[in-house]
Amino acid sequence: MLKDKSILVIGARSGGYGESIAVAAKNAGARVLCTSLLPDDPAERAYFEQLGVELLPVALKFDVNRSRDVFDALAAMASELKRLSATPLYSVVHAVAGGFPRHPSVMKAIGDIFKGKLTFNDLATAVKRNVMYVNAGSFMDAIDGLADACNDETSYVALTYRGRLPYFISPTKAHLEKLALLGARKGKRTLIAALPEAWTQSSQFFTGIEIAVLGAYFDELQGKTPHPLVAEPYARMTQALETNPEFAQLAPEILPFYTERWSAINTSIPLDALALIVQEFFSALKNKGKFGALRGSVETVSSFVREASGAIVAKEFIDEQRFNPGDVRQVFYRDLLGGTEIGEAEPRPPQTRGKARTWKTCDKDEITRTLSMYGKNFLFVDNVIMEDCDLYDGFMGFATYTAPTPEQNPILKDHFVNMPL
Repeated sequence: MLKDKSILVIGARSGGYGESIAVAAKNAGARVLCTSLLPDDPAERAYFEQLGVELLPVALKFDVNRSRDVFDALAAMASELKRLSATPLYSVVHAVAGGFPRHPSVMKAIGDIFKGKLTFNDLATAVKRNVMYVNAGSFMDAIDGLADACNDETSYVALTYRGRLPYFISPTKAHLEKLALLGARKGKRTLIAALPEAWTQSSQFFTGIEIAVLGAYFDELQGKTPHPLVAEPYARMTQALETNPEFAQLAPEILPFYTERWSAINTSIPLDALALIVQEFFSALKNKGKFGALRGSVETVSSFVREASGAIVAKEFIDEQRFNPGDVRQVFYRDLLGGTEIGEAEPRPPQTRGKARTWKTCDKDEITRTLSMYGKNFLFVDNVIMEDCDLYDGFMGFATYTAPTPEQNPILKDHFVNMPL
């Protein structure tokens, strides 16, 4: 059991996997501490108090452009954990997602991605960098920044996605898995847990999430005998569904569609094609007056999925440490019934690159137009020759520049102290 062991959950939100893991660990006897973007907000304090966990008073927001602020917050958090006698931490759970600026142009671009008009790689580089950092790089920063509150036995658990639905930021999760492996090679007890589809604040934007959840319920959960670990939430789910007369009308619609058409859905299907399939099915449900029961039933099943997943992560991975450092362990719907061995996820398909490199050249005028926001005193790059490829894809580049004097560029003055130019 986790009695008297301290666990830090970063990114616990209402209706999310971080919340379910925090609650499961608390129920197993652990002392659970959580982070928030706004720890002074009364609503935030009330939320974590209702969960029965402790909220640290240090605001933590991961931002690729504010690295110093991130590490300052992590250092302050480590000090606070020591003051609270909560060190060394037994486990750190990273349940962070997002990283998209709440800007109208970004939100429009994301909407176009869901419609299949754009891809993640079409987003502005600055946006991609922050999304990549929040979903992946922040895991390693949390490990490094909390070093004073941990020891060699601390485990670090982060969440990934390995389901059948196309996930438009899947490159960030692939990168997260690589980082965890690198962390393991450095002696850290890292684990990446791939949890099943469920309705959360993040996954609600997955096209077809409703069908994935209900189809998996009918296929792998309905009418089964659960392990005592998850018997109570399973009984609540079953009772809620069986007492809902509208739910009985959904089964004849969901099952044939899930069996006949959904079996062809995988992560490689274009989003616009998936959106068309889902829209046609939802329209048919609306015409039959059965669409209204869909959302409530999905939330009922998802509530069980989140709670059971939290119990499995707390027991199997955090308490009993059933993993090897660097593992990616995948929890399927069938595993939610309890009593199964949680195996390793299948390796991701290898990324292949051609041997030929393509290059693009940017002259002084183009550089000036691109970086004009920084002002003329900052634009000391004369020209750039850069490999034409995507972010985090192993690009390289060369540039020539004329270093300005400290008088010409006060912003860089400190950088030139005792430097031979």
